[in-house]
Amino acid sequence: MKKEKPKLSSNQLLARYIAAHGVRNTEMLESLHSGIFPKSETGDFSDIKVVTPYGEIPWKQLSRISDPEMRELMLGIEQMIAQVLDMRSMIEFSDGSLAETLPFRRSYDDPEVGARLNRETTK
Repeated sequence: MKKEKPKLSSNQLLARYIAAHGVRNTEMLESLHSGIFPKSETGDFSDIKVVTPYGEIPWKQLSRISDPEMRELMLGIEQMIAQVLDMRSMIEFSDGSLAETLPFRRSYDDPEVGARLNRETTK
C-alpha cells in the first residue's frame, strides 16, 4: 500500500511553483544545463580536467558560470519570479485548490518549512 504524502501548505506550493517556473525554467539556466556533463571514474571529479590553450584546469577549481552569464541568469530569474508573483491575483491561494491550480513537477522533494538558507559552498 502506497503511503500518502501530507498536503503541502500554500507557502510550500507557492515556493515549489516559483522554483519551477521562476528559476528552473529560465532560458539561461536551461542553456547552462544542456550539453554533456563529464563522468568521473573516481566519483569525486579529481580525475576530470579542462584543457585550455593556457593550461589545464582541475574540475574542482573550474568556475561553471561566468560573471556575464550569472548576471543574465539572475535577471532572467528576477523577471520570471515577478511574472509568477503577478499571477497570484488570478489564483485562489488556499491549501485545497492551489495544488490543482498550479502545474509543476512533483518529482522533487517537498520544501521544508522553516529551512534556513545555507550560503556555504561544498568543495
